[in-house]
Amino acid sequence: MNKLLSYFFLILILSSCRTKLREIDYSVAPKNAKELIARVNSKNKTPEWLALKGKVNLIKDERDITLNINIKFRKDSVVWASVSAPFGIELFRTMLTPDSVYYINRTNKTYFKKPISHISSFLKTDISFQQVQEMITANPNFLKVSYKFQLVDNAFELNAKKTSYKVSADLYRILTANILDGDNELIYEFSDFTNEADFIFPEEFKLKVKSAENFEATLNYSKIVFNEKQKLHFKIPSSYVEAK
Repeated sequence: MNKLLSYFFLILILSSCRTKLREIDYSVAPKNAKELIARVNSKNKTPEWLALKGKVNLIKDERDITLNINIKFRKDSVVWASVSAPFGIELFRTMLTPDSVYYINRTNKTYFKKPISHISSFLKTDISFQQVQEMITANPNFLKVSYKFQLVDNAFELNAKKTSYKVSADLYRILTANILDGDNELIYEFSDFTNEADFIFPEEFKLKVKSAENFEATLNYSKIVFNEKQKLHFKIPSSYVEAK
């Protein structure tokens, strides 16, 4: 269960689609999917530093638990996370860099350090540090496919054979996505957006995975800090045993 918790926020089945940006007149509605994606990309801003604190609720195998989560991020460099019990006792700590993943399990006093590719082998799908970064900062890129485009209830919808997105017509941020990858289905939702320090960021993030191991997770952030340098402490105690 602890290993699942340490990885749930890393579950991504996204590939990158970069659109060349130009000056955009936001007073005029986009005419097609290409114009909409360009607007969303223009709103995607990645801070140099990001700190998130809140709670995560996880449902798996009819078990429902709520834990504290603390995430720290430095652009193109590191993602650090700590998960603790309701009374503040740390359960595990993990850290990702562009080439490595580190993990400490406080409950059984074990640790490991593995190549970043370990995440892909664990999730049975390709994933990169860049894609993890995009999800942590709420800036996921669209899958590169052909979409049907429509406006429904003040939100734009993009639909393809195995992918669909809903985008806010006011904020031009992704609200929900449904992505199929073989037998796996990923559903995620960003909501309760706040605009602070010129960053439009969701205070709530929901994730649902349907696969061999189905689970749901909801993150509610009570504290969001942009562009303040963070301390990233990650020391493996000498008494801990390396996990095989």
